Parts: sequence; structure tokens; C-alpha cells
Amino acid sequence: MSDIDTLMKAIDPAPHAPEQGPAARELREAIMATPAPTRRTARRPSWRAGAIGLAGAAAAAAVFLVQATPTVAPALPGKSLLLAAAAKAQAAPEGAYWHLKELYVGSAGPYGRDGDSYRLETSYLSETWFAKDGRAWIGGRRLAARPLDVEAWRRDGSPTEWTIGRDGGLYSTSPGAGTLTRLKGERRLYWSAMPMTIKEIEALPADPEALKKRAAEAIRRDRDFAGSVADGLPPTLASLLYALPASPQVRGAAYQALATLPAVRVEGRTTDVRGRAGVSVTFPLQGGGPAQGRLIIDPGTSKVLTYAVTGGGPKKDDRVTVVLDSGWTDTPPSAG
Repeated sequence: MSDIDTLMKAIDPAPHAPEQGPAARELREAIMATPAPTRRTARRPSWRAGAIGLAGAAAAAAVFLVQATPTVAPALPGKSLLLAAAAKAQAAPEGAYWHLKELYVGSAGPYGRDGDSYRLETSYLSETWFAKDGRAWIGGRRLAARPLDVEAWRRDGSPTEWTIGRDGGLYSTSPGAGTLTRLKGERRLYWSAMPMTIKEIEALPADPEALKKRAAEAIRRDRDFAGSVADGLPPTLASLLYALPASPQVRGAAYQALATLPAVRVEGRTTDVRGRAGVSVTFPLQGGGPAQGRLIIDPGTSKVLTYAVTGGGPKKDDRVTVVLDSGWTDTPPSAG
């Protein structure tokens, strides 16, 4: 699979929603009054393609939300914040372009001398735009690298550039220039392993039960997925929250559908890697396995802030995607 195809499999929506009246304000106040969960030993929950979460809120506000959204199977206890996010998502505006801006943070190395080496923190901005007629653009910019061990870097002569393996290229202490590329032809996106056009994504059902059935069809198309359909539902539905150009109505239905899944857990208030406040929702990626998916969302806007996966490899390293912006906009594509 090419780099462009890989990029096409990661995309998201979540615009700002307008004020929804006194019931919504009461719900927001209930959310902010909810005490943060007791801190455990350093544990960073995870995600792969995600759920969204918001936890218990006032009964009156919950009734308002049920009335304001399509009929759905009863939410599991503690999932009323997901219904709050659904209402926000459904009220979000649309625009001419779908825009997703993500920050990928990783590490590289070792560099320096044997026995006195150091690694770099590297980061890359990725942007994707889709027009409703199928046109697509991708953009990106490599950000400044920084040594994680400053003293070892100084002993190495304080270099400002480092080679990037056999593929060539350089990491630098200066950021690179932004790029913007128009992709040829009508692009297809992937929902699980199902290729879809923008119009097909637009036509997904806005009813949560019907949406779950369509998600199950997409999961069965993925021959590389070793889990069950039940395992695949949370990440597949969650991808509609931020990774695919779904309509506000479909995005709201995805939140509602997630609220009915037993594997989805609302874990309470937290902050993401950039210090932004949100609510954490987690789910296993395969039944009984150690890998977990984790979403952090902003309950005030229903926007996804980060998506993380933990416990999937031998070193159990976290893999975090930071969502800087996502949603429909009338601003045309440009190099960042």
C-alpha cells in the first residue's frame, strides 16, 4: 500500500456546534461538576479507531437529548455523555470541504557515539481536504526535531541535522516547508476495509442501529482483522467521528451507536498530550487481548482531540494521533 493509500485510511470530522438551549447548558454544567477519577499509576489508555466518551449527567438533560436524537436502543449506564456528544455533532455546520489536520509525534535514532547516544523527538503535520465532488488534496510539513538527551547531543557537537535512515532525507532543528498536492481522479476512502466514495459516505444511515449493521458489513470485508465483528464495531464506528467526512447526522448516529456497545467504557475527564481538556473513552481492540483503543473528546464541541492505541506490541508502546482540527469548512485547501 502506498503512502497516499495509507493516508487515505485516516480521516475525521467534528465542527463546532451552536448553543442548544438551557437543557444543554445544564448538561454541560453537570459534566464539568463531575469529579475527576482517582489517579492510578501512570497508565495511558489507548485507541485504534475509536469510541467517544462522556459520562453520567443530569436526568433532565438526558431526557432532552433522547428527544432531540433519532430512536436508538437504550444506552448502557454511564453513557449519557455520548448522547450529549451526539446532540452536539448533529448540530454542527457543513461546508464545501472536509478538512483533517493531524500531528504525528515519534522518535528516531539512536544518534551520536556508541555508548553515548541519544534519540530525537520528531513530529509531522498531516492535512487532508476533500470536496463533495470527490476532489482531494494532501498537505504536510515536517516540524523541528529536538534531542531528548540534551547533554549527549552537546557532546556530539550539537548537530542541527540528522539523516533519515536508508531512504534519505534529513531531520532538522528547523521546520520544513509546507506542501500541498492535488490528487488525481476521484479518491476512495476506507471504512474498515470497505472502499467508499464521498457520496457513499454521505449516504450512510443516520439511524444508529442501521449504522451498526453497515459497520458490520465493512468489518467482514477486512480479511486482516483477527477479531470478531463485536471487537471491530467500536473502532469502525469511531472512525466516523473524526477520520471520515461523514455528515453531522451520521456522526451523531455513530456516537449514539457507541453508547449501546458493552465494550465501550467512559473513563471520565482527562487531558490529552497537548494539555487540552476532554473526556476519555476506551475499548479493547480484540476480545481478551492487551491492545486498547482510546479516544479523548471535547464534550463542549464533540470534537475528537486524540486517538491512541496502547498495549499492541511487545514493548507496549503508545501510538498517539493528535487531531488539531477536523470538520467541514468553506476555507479552500492551502499549504500549512
